[in-house]
Amino acid sequence: MASLGVRPVLPPPLTSISDPPPLFDGTTRLYISYSCPYAQRVWIARNYKGLQDKINLVPINLQDRPAWYKEKVYPENKVPSLEHNGKVLGESLDLIKYVDANFEGTPLFPSDPAKKEFGEQLISHVDTFSKDLFVSLKGDAVQQASPAFEYLENALGKFDDGPFLLGQFSLVDIAYIPFVERFQIVFAEVFKHDITEGRPKLATWFEELNKLNAYTETRVDPQEIVDLFKKRFLGLQDKIKLVPIDLQDRPAWYKEKVYPENKVPSLEHNGKVLGESLDLIKYVDVNFEGTPLVPSDPAKKEFGEHLISHVDTFNKDLNSSLKGDPVQQASPSFEYLENALGKFDDGPFLLGQFSLVDIAYIPFIERYQIVFAELFKQDIAEGRPKLAAWIEEVNKIDAYTQTKNDPQEIADKYKKRLLVPNIFLNSDPWIVAGFL
Repeated sequence: MASLGVRPVLPPPLTSISDPPPLFDGTTRLYISYSCPYAQRVWIARNYKGLQDKINLVPINLQDRPAWYKEKVYPENKVPSLEHNGKVLGESLDLIKYVDANFEGTPLFPSDPAKKEFGEQLISHVDTFSKDLFVSLKGDAVQQASPAFEYLENALGKFDDGPFLLGQFSLVDIAYIPFVERFQIVFAEVFKHDITEGRPKLATWFEELNKLNAYTETRVDPQEIVDLFKKRFLGLQDKIKLVPIDLQDRPAWYKEKVYPENKVPSLEHNGKVLGESLDLIKYVDVNFEGTPLVPSDPAKKEFGEHLISHVDTFNKDLNSSLKGDPVQQASPSFEYLENALGKFDDGPFLLGQFSLVDIAYIPFIERYQIVFAELFKQDIAEGRPKLAAWIEEVNKIDAYTQTKNDPQEIADKYKKRLLVPNIFLNSDPWIVAGFL
């Protein structure tokens, strides 16, 4: 695994117990996370222009970020952000252009019109480029990622007056390298694939970039990148094997030899079998490595336990609503969730950050959202902006989306479970009175 470039001594990341710097005192500050590729872009630009004495780094611990950062610095509560001339700016692609235009140092964008035009084209494509590579990791990574790397190889052949994307080093290289760096490491370490093989221009690009201190000083520990990838895309998949059971034709040995309760889920671990989903998600969190799913904050822990203790009642109330006037009778349950989502403001989830509590609720909300939309023509998120944002954010998490059911299958199973005359659906003579 490649080694890091030599870094200067860097300040430690600020946490929830750290005091803020003296804000808006005329000092220019770049708020970053050392591991964030978006923040790395602006960090590289600052270094390359020789602005280390003019732009102070303020690293933030994103897993334990200080409340004052959102309240007093950057309401978006993400990095990077730049405090300059009494205001705070964000968005990495905007910031690298801002730093180039508003500070002295080597220009990072060429004056040549053809290069400027091609540079803007490449920058406009970088989000698609990164997205395509992330998507490739969910399938046949080597094959699916190939077009993205070929795109970069071809782009590197556009100008012949240097090894970089616009010939000479520029903002365009800065926009791409934090992501390509990470994918190069992941493909080499996880998939045993060299992304530069058969791509000589890409190989030279890496070689030349690694001669620039402005970049190498910002590089992330390769092992940290691999570990982060495994947590995000592999999780415990290589440690906990899935054994699906057909509940309509379940094998006799499952009850006789595995789990006498004869239901799912159950977990076979360390010579014993455990059951009950709420107990199991806590057990997995405590007994296996990976990102913790219960916050350390006492107030969040207490509220989380309250929400988990209520989840069975929540589901029972929604189930009961389906036997009457579903839209009206289910409203208090959805309002309960909307109100709960307003308890903490440091993220869109039930405890601010994603946790066991979201896991406890989302499988049921997923089903009720589909049923209410398909059968009762009701959007459960209408008039509930926090619930809408929660559903949107949960659907960005691969760990969840990989488990989602076919919506039509949910609706069909629901209809078959228990049917009674329907007075709520004009187009269908039946209403489901039980819920799967």
